[in-house]
Amino acid sequence: MSKNKKILLMLAKGGATQSDIAAALHVSKRDVSAGAKVMRECGLTFDAVSSMDADAIDGMFFAKEERRPNDAYLRPDMAALVERKKMSRKLPVKLFWLEYCERAAAEGKLAYAYQTFCEMFADAAGRMGATRHFSHEPGAKCFIDWAGDVAHLTDKLLGTRTKVYVLVVTLPFSDKFWAEGFCDMRQKSWQEGQIHAFEEFGGVPRMWVPDNAATAADRAAAPRVTLVNREYERFAEHYGAAVLPARVRRPRDKSVAESCVDLVERWIIGPSGEMTFYTIDEFNEFCAEKVAWLNSRPFSAKDGSRDSVFEEERMHLMPLPAERYEMCEWRSAKVAPDY
Repeated sequence: MSKNKKILLMLAKGGATQSDIAAALHVSKRDVSAGAKVMRECGLTFDAVSSMDADAIDGMFFAKEERRPNDAYLRPDMAALVERKKMSRKLPVKLFWLEYCERAAAEGKLAYAYQTFCEMFADAAGRMGATRHFSHEPGAKCFIDWAGDVAHLTDKLLGTRTKVYVLVVTLPFSDKFWAEGFCDMRQKSWQEGQIHAFEEFGGVPRMWVPDNAATAADRAAAPRVTLVNREYERFAEHYGAAVLPARVRRPRDKSVAESCVDLVERWIIGPSGEMTFYTIDEFNEFCAEKVAWLNSRPFSAKDGSRDSVFEEERMHLMPLPAERYEMCEWRSAKVAPDY
């Protein structure tokens, strides 16, 4: 389903502000505002939007004439400029524009305005699949994900091995993270790992971005919109945080989480395969030592460490609630015939 169709479906459904829709679908407020304008002008309903295909909806969003190239203007080679940007990300687009203006003047042609040049550069970068680095606000969010690799526990008597699943909670501003092993991936383990992480951080981020796992997202709502399951929603309400599950398939806006998961797999789960653990407490003791070492280790490409940058981020976190979240297990009882 296209992005524009999801926007129209959520607008037609109602019950959410344009800001909420933009945050839930990871789109700009400008796109949601454009969708609201389409809804008003065309008088669309939920059923009408559901029956329309993606091309028809995109045509309503972008109902404008194609720009014809003007021979009086010098056409910049945007593909080459995008490649230059990919090779050296610190090169500003304004430098490209100034060079382009000098070349246009030398050839006796007009140059596009800076804003038009930036739009052309963004279009070319989108077609070529180029990405950019995200700037994260301190204390604003955390990423939560299960590591793909697993560790193992060994039974003392039988010698059999059972899997240990490692939960990773990452603060993207400082890259500080917490990792802990569990014997399953159920809701209790999911919540318990996050409780320990927030207590280790000494505060709570305002927004949680979990992986699109069953313990966080209500998969029954797909493909229209990703919803948070009720049990996890109660957990987030206790901490006063908002939950925005990551997009499905291959989201490209959570690279910090992926890099920290890769760090855990290489420096914690990998070395643990050469060791023998009989209890989950033994593994978590080893895991906590490695996490503390990785957080205190100096960065290779910049000054400081995860711990030193976290000192700047700590004051921006929300305080922990007065009481710890009390986990519960919900069951429905069936009355026997001989009640």
